[in-house]
Amino acid sequence: MTTVKSTDLAHQEAAKMLSLINSQMPGLIQQLNAHGQTLSDPNNWDGPLAQRFRGEVWPQAKGDLDRMRTSLEQLQHQVQNILTNISHAGGA
Repeated sequence: MTTVKSTDLAHQEAAKMLSLINSQMPGLIQQLNAHGQTLSDPNNWDGPLAQRFRGEVWPQAKGDLDRMRTSLEQLQHQVQNILTNISHAGGA
């Protein structure tokens, strides 16, 4: 037999996680992208280190940020499912 448990704390924590994913993370990722784009513009920053940043560092970081955005969207769906499951199980 499988035990199902859903406490008010579990519901609260899942809701907090979803709130962070929905409200803060997209803006932070967008800000990081904007700063990276600005630093990648040779009109704002140039020289050997800037060229390395533009050619190597920023493309890798931008790809990581894009993957993070996709992962957060998946996590958002999973947390929403958790909240639904907790509610169906009788929690909060």
